[in-house]
Amino acid sequence: MNNCFKLSLLIFFYLFVNDSQAQEIRWFGESPEMMQALEGRGWEDIGFNRLPDSAEKLVRPPVWNLSRQTAGLTLRFTTDSPEIQVSYTPTSSRLEMPHMPATGVSGVDLYVKDGSGKLLWVKGNYKFGEKVTYQFQLNNETGMQKEFHLFLPLYNGLSGLEIGVPADKNFEFSPKRIEKPLLVYGTSIAQGACASRPGMAWTNIVAREMNMPMINLAFSGNGRMEKEMIEYVSQIDPAIFILDCLPNLGPGAGFSSEEIKEKIRYAVITLRAKYPNTPILLTEHAGYSDGLVYEPRAEIYENLNVWLKESFGHLSGKGVTGIYTLTKEEVGLGTDDFVDDTHPTDLGMSKYASAYAKKLKEILE
Repeated sequence: MNNCFKLSLLIFFYLFVNDSQAQEIRWFGESPEMMQALEGRGWEDIGFNRLPDSAEKLVRPPVWNLSRQTAGLTLRFTTDSPEIQVSYTPTSSRLEMPHMPATGVSGVDLYVKDGSGKLLWVKGNYKFGEKVTYQFQLNNETGMQKEFHLFLPLYNGLSGLEIGVPADKNFEFSPKRIEKPLLVYGTSIAQGACASRPGMAWTNIVAREMNMPMINLAFSGNGRMEKEMIEYVSQIDPAIFILDCLPNLGPGAGFSSEEIKEKIRYAVITLRAKYPNTPILLTEHAGYSDGLVYEPRAEIYENLNVWLKESFGHLSGKGVTGIYTLTKEEVGLGTDDFVDDTHPTDLGMSKYASAYAKKLKEILE
């Protein structure tokens, strides 16, 4: 064996060993530390869910089933690694919808905090199947500990969540923030339809903009201001209650104008009785994409918004204070801001978020 061949073998062996060591991944799975770091839940010990077990027999089955989806749940952690891997099993085989991609329905989103405290999106290479995997890479030559926020799927649940980093890198789940969260009770739009990825749901954009935890109790097609759900909403003590349910109270739901107004009044009075000083924000219907070209569609959201204004006036007249409205005009959606007739694109989500953030800063700061 000549010396050149020996040298080649040594170089190959050296590169192979070092590459194998570099690829060794240390995984951090579901554990007390992970669950203690999980933000976006109104109750402890409910796993990757949005309602406690006691709700199963009290709320309608669609609400219960939707509460098993992870919209609004976020994990915070720190690491000095330039590579982060994520793996989990979706609880539903429906990974995508006709009007919403798998990255939004069943994917995750990773953000890293920069030196100024701003959260920046980190691109991930992903594979979807019975198991979903993501691989994220970013520059971290200095080996600094950086803070990350991992936003979980909007329209799917998950199990077996694991986060992996190279074995020689540090990793630690961050303590859950103790400040009061924002809380939204709403419809498919607030749950996240039809954001292209979890970070683009308006609720998650607002959480980043306000630098506050967000509890998402929005249930697609089922945000109907039912007494049972108001009871569960009232078990949480947030910085503000956001009630954005009008899109699910239209003609298809079968409610009269008086029933809708009574729902609004009941929700506000119930929350105000338990939390005398917590602001309550009532959101108008932001409109339909075809409302400008088909009058019957416009009449739906126009009537709903009139009834909300009348309810607001009634409550104010009864001496209820600390209630606010976010109007359709303030949200400001146009015909190009929708995927279909109802659900916003990422552009529409951005407009929602800007309107909400401006209003919330006016109320809370």
